[in-house]
Amino acid sequence: MTTQRTTGRSESGFTLTELLVTIVILGIIGVLLPKAIILGLQFTAGTGKRVAATSAVGTLGGYFYGDVQSADDVTTDPACGVADVIVHLSRPGTDVVYTYDRPTGALNRVKCTTDGVVTTLLGRFDNTTSTHPVTLSCGAETSCTRPMEVTLTVQIDPAAPPTALTAVRRSSSS
Repeated sequence: MTTQRTTGRSESGFTLTELLVTIVILGIIGVLLPKAIILGLQFTAGTGKRVAATSAVGTLGGYFYGDVQSADDVTTDPACGVADVIVHLSRPGTDVVYTYDRPTGALNRVKCTTDGVVTTLLGRFDNTTSTHPVTLSCGAETSCTRPMEVTLTVQIDPAAPPTALTAVRRSSSS
């Protein structure tokens, strides 16, 4: 009669090959994961800047059309203590200027009345991609007939086409 011996040991576990494959896979993941995270963060930062600039264009449009329609005169002259003016829109008792501050990337609307000065931050642009993301296309620098169309051209991204905001001034009785 033959007897079988049982040692009480289980034969389950990892083979050397399985262990080596696991270590190689973890090594690949360990090298690629930080690169993927860094790439994702860079993409998110760029997207955030584009979203902020797009929002600034929308806010600019919300003010710009009404300001142009009510303006009696359009120049690029300094007003409200602001020297770097994109466009200066004036009517009796009120001056509105749009200005871009390059160091901060801030696009501002400054309204001067007899009651005081109110500055509204319209948004921020990436100041590393453009020296002047908002430019005046029609007004003081370009002769326009009355009623004058005033166009601001906004360049959010140098690789993308610019956005043009055109508003028509109301007819003047003079």
